[in-house]
Amino acid sequence: MFAHNQQGGRLMLIKIFLVVILVVIAMYLYRRTQVVAKQELDKSTRTNKASEAKATVVSKDDTVQSDVVDTPVSVADSHETETTIKPDNDALTESKIPLTEVVEEPVLDAEPKDVVPAKELATQAEATATEEASTEKTEEAKTTPPIKDEAPVVDSQVEADESQGHQLSLATVKGDWASDSFVQLVDAANTASDAQSQHDALASVINHCYKMRKQSDYCQYGAALKVAYLDLFRVVYQQHVANDNAQDIKAPAFMQLSTLLNDIGEFGQAISVCQQAIEYHLTDGTVTGFEGRINRIEKAQAKVG
Repeated sequence: MFAHNQQGGRLMLIKIFLVVILVVIAMYLYRRTQVVAKQELDKSTRTNKASEAKATVVSKDDTVQSDVVDTPVSVADSHETETTIKPDNDALTESKIPLTEVVEEPVLDAEPKDVVPAKELATQAEATATEEASTEKTEEAKTTPPIKDEAPVVDSQVEADESQGHQLSLATVKGDWASDSFVQLVDAANTASDAQSQHDALASVINHCYKMRKQSDYCQYGAALKVAYLDLFRVVYQQHVANDNAQDIKAPAFMQLSTLLNDIGEFGQAISVCQQAIEYHLTDGTVTGFEGRINRIEKAQAKVG
């Protein structure tokens, strides 16, 4: 009975041991299966990544090649492109289009021929502008009418504001010696607008001073108007020349000014007024004209001297 129990216990131990061994084997197989499955998964993942990377490189290479085809590339740029873009494997080399074949279409020469330097272009432009300017001046010279010989020596051009006359500013008359009519004449001259009106008003003032020259105040005032009158007469004379009626001008103020200047002892200025009247081809109404008047002034000067 006791031996039978011992044999039963041994069988039980053997069974337990076998079960443990089976469990260990099962666990080993399970873990081995997991490791193998993980390795297979990793391998497939790496394969997918490699194929995606190859597809990306191929697409980039195709983009670069399309840009090269659309844009003309110089020889130097084509060499840089060939040295920069290199295939990673033989498959990419076989699939891409050779860059040398693309560059064979319109290629810009690295060193263009017959290019004119910028300095030479600037020099040619200046020469052309100079020739055009000289041509315009020649045409203007041909179209400009000749100046008449009989006209006195005056400026060839009159500015626009000068032709309209400057505002006169005759000295204010002070003192009891000036009559009301004389004051009115002075005011009229100062308010005149155009050159012709100013000339006529100023000539009236000089004429009044000439008539009243026995009074020293009138004589001094009238003689002081010499510069203003000569400048204004020059403008009016040029207007008459432009209208081709200079021969119709009458200017007794030249004779009157020369007399007023002679009376106050300004013989040189009196002679100068007569000489300008001669240049304008004016007459003083006498037989000898302004030439004879100059002789008389010189004689008066000699007596005083």
